[in-house]
Amino acid sequence: MKSSLKTITFAIAAAACLGAGTVSAAPPANLANTVWTMQINRVVDVLTITSQSGPGAPGAATCRFINGTFGIANIRGWYCPATGRIHFVHKNAGSGNAVRVFTGNLSDETLDPALFMSGTVTVLDAAFGDLGEFNFSGTT
Repeated sequence: MKSSLKTITFAIAAAACLGAGTVSAAPPANLANTVWTMQINRVVDVLTITSQSGPGAPGAATCRFINGTFGIANIRGWYCPATGRIHFVHKNAGSGNAVRVFTGNLSDETLDPALFMSGTVTVLDAAFGDLGEFNFSGTT
């Protein structure tokens, strides 16, 4: 009985320590003016997020609109600061048609100033690679 009580006490203390460590870390609150080196299915390109809407914008109670460029073409999407979830559409510079759709997650902010992003990209236009879904990753 004494051994079981000790084991339970240790487990509760360990869980409390683990819980306390994860509470202090969170994804970045704002992505405006960030520049990312992106690797998409082994091809490297630059993503620049130029702006992020604030709370109170229509539809932005939890997540925020983001805008920017991928190379020379525009992107538009959303980012959820509470969860680190990101989703954006890469549009053709000439036609404005969607060519790729990115869905992923950002790392938590740490003492290291670099941020990380990874997820999947769906290629909709063969000019941007084979059609289908591929991995992507990025760092600031």
